[in-house]
This record gives sequence, C-alpha cells and structure tokens, in this order.
Amino acid sequence: MQMPHLPAPPPANEHERIRSLEHLDILDSVPEQGFDDIVLLATGLCDVPIALVSLVDNERQWFKACIGLDVRETHRDLAFCAHAILAPDEVLVVEDALCDPRFEHSALVLGPPYIRFYAGAPIRDDRGFALGTVCVIDTRPRTLTVAQHNALLALARQTASLLQLRLLSEQREQRARSLESELAQAQALGRQAEQFLHHAKRVSSLGMVAASIAHDFNNLLQALSASLQMIRLRARRPADVERFSDAGMQAVDQGRLLVNHLLTSVRHDSPNLMCIDVNERLGSMRDVLLRTASDGVEFSMELSPPGTGVLCEEAQLSAAVINLLTNARDALGGKGRIHISSRLVNLTQDEALAAGNYLLLSVSDNGPGIPEALAAQIFEPFFTTKCAGKGTGLGLSQVMEFAQRAGGTVKVHTALGEGTTMNLYMRALGRIDPNLLVD
Repeated sequence: MQMPHLPAPPPANEHERIRSLEHLDILDSVPEQGFDDIVLLATGLCDVPIALVSLVDNERQWFKACIGLDVRETHRDLAFCAHAILAPDEVLVVEDALCDPRFEHSALVLGPPYIRFYAGAPIRDDRGFALGTVCVIDTRPRTLTVAQHNALLALARQTASLLQLRLLSEQREQRARSLESELAQAQALGRQAEQFLHHAKRVSSLGMVAASIAHDFNNLLQALSASLQMIRLRARRPADVERFSDAGMQAVDQGRLLVNHLLTSVRHDSPNLMCIDVNERLGSMRDVLLRTASDGVEFSMELSPPGTGVLCEEAQLSAAVINLLTNARDALGGKGRIHISSRLVNLTQDEALAAGNYLLLSVSDNGPGIPEALAAQIFEPFFTTKCAGKGTGLGLSQVMEFAQRAGGTVKVHTALGEGTTMNLYMRALGRIDPNLLVD
C-alpha cells in the first residue's frame, strides 16, 4: 500500500511572509530577462536540466523563471521549495528523493518530472522572510559541490536584489505617472486661473464703464428733475401736470437709488466707511458673540472704555470679530476658554505698522496652538486646515483685508500647547481719555 505524501508545514512567520510577497506585486507577472538569466546561470553552474525561480504563495509555488519544465506553477503541498523556506539561511539539498521520507511518496518523484535530485537556496527579502528559492533539479541522484552550493546562494541573493529593484522601479514609474497627472491638473488649473483672471479684468473694465455711465446718467437725472420741476411751476393745467410730474419725480428718485447702488458696487471707497467707536460696537454685540462661542466654551470680554474712533465699515468690523471668534471656537473643539480684550496702544518702532496710536483688539484661546509652519500661512486666501465642506479658507484673509483697510494689520501669537492670540490692530483716529494710552 502506497503511503500518502506529507506536505511541508507553514513557517512560523507565514502571515508576515505572505504579506511581504504580495507587497512585491510580482505573482503572475510576465517573464523578465533578469530572472530568466538567473535560471540560465543556475543550469550551467550546476549542470542540471531544470532550474527555477520559485515563489511560494498560500496554496501554490509559482515560477517567475523556469528552464526544463512546461508548467508555471504546482500545488504547494507538492513543492520541495515549501520545505526549503523553513530554513531561510540554508540550502536544502536532496541527493536522492526516493531515499528521503519527506519526498519518496511525492507525485513529482513517482511521476513527471521524476525528480530525484533537488537543491534550493532560499530567496530572502530585506526583513529576512524566505519568499521562495532559486532551485536546481535533476532526474538522477547526485551531489552538490561546494562551489555549486555557494553559487546557488549567490544567485538567490541576486534574485532578492532583482525583486527589490523591480519594486523600486514600479514605484518610481507609478510616482512618475502620478506626477504627470498632477502636472496635467496643475496646467488645467493654470488655464482655469488664466480664464478667471481674464474674466476679472473684463469685470473690472465693465465696472469702470458702468461708473462712467452712472456718473453721466446721474447728471441726466438731475437735469430731468429740474425740467420736471419747471413744468410743474409753469403748466397751464396744474392738476394734470402735477399728477404726471409727481410720477416722473418718483421715477427720478428710484433711478438715483439705482445709480448710487451701482456706484457703490464698482468703486473702492465705500460710502459705508465711517468713524466707529469699536468698543461700543463690540459691547452691543456681546450676546451675539456669546452665542457664537457655543455653550461648552467659557467666554469673557474685557474692553477698554468707549470713546476711541476707528475709520472702518461697521458690517466688516462685525464680520472680522465673528471670524476670529469662530476660528478660536473651532480650535477648542467645543471645550475651553476664549477671551476678547481691547486697549489703546502707541507704536513707535513696529516693522509692520507706521508710528501712531492703534486700537488693539485681541481674541485669545487656550487651545492646542498652531504649528509654526501653518501660522505663516493662515492669512493666505483659500488656505485652510479644515476638511472639505467645513471651511473656505477665506475667513482670516478677510480679517487681514479689513485690518489693512482700517490702517492696521493682524498678528498671531501662538505656540503648540499654549493656545493662540489673534491681535487685530486698527488705526485710532482719536481718543477721549488720555489715560487710555499705553506704551
């Protein structure tokens, strides 16, 4: 009665070994000259008819290169190489398979290709895992010389280097393809930006034309208004003329409103610019700011007495403060402290600001702080660390724009683990109490 063949047990590190093999992405790949050269050298050095670069997968041994066999894989249970990878540092030599209890009942010994001699040197990756072997096979019993033994080890090391080189080459090609794709996207964005710039120039030109037309149209309305008034005074039938002239005057007033709106939209010197008592305005916003900070945040304010005027637009001031408060709240993640304070300061030697008096508005939090590299970018338009849909990256850039229009700037003081303070400087036009001035 024929005894059953006993397959090799898996190595102790089988899970990690298989992951390393799969990471190479070589299984079932097409033949490659470098590996074909390995088996060609093996057959010549060992004087055998069969040589393989065999990789041992979960359920099979697959041949990356092969001489002397017309198959590309066999079941792992029949693989001599499955035994060879159990000792990664040694060459497995089977001088006569019929005399070895591990293989004497194997179908590959008793049937085609009638293996009698086998020698396999494990192919080890950089972590020491045996992924397969460079092996030689003969159909007759024989031995392996020392020179042939060392040659197989050298070929196994060379094969491991080829596998690593192949992986690096594929990663490089993949990176090159990725860079090409990124370049194409960048070029597309560049073309889109060009179109936007062209559109912006057209809009700007249109604005200049609209402003010119609006000015002339306003003059025309004034002339029309004067004419209607003269008609009303001199008409022989005052009742009829008065009725029509009233309608005309209403149209003139509506036209004037439209013209003023058009002028506001296209010129830079907004008519809403006025001298505002910032501290008084912030005091009136306390309830709104408290609700913005959210329930889980401890919110406090310490404002200098009212009386300091700043030239700015009231709506933009409110938006700037709410932007700073919202950023501080988001940094805290719903729990922590936010403090808003203001004071009058006098600057004499500041790199960013001209000498003079400024109202300093500070928004501080005790959050995680901002890394130095990010702190240098936070005022750039469209820069944001928030995930998609959570922020546009325009809030702080708008705050900076507001500060500059108010004659000042925004400075950030932050350190990891120590929180963040946003200092908003606005040029002070005047102050009531001289004791408010701080050096």
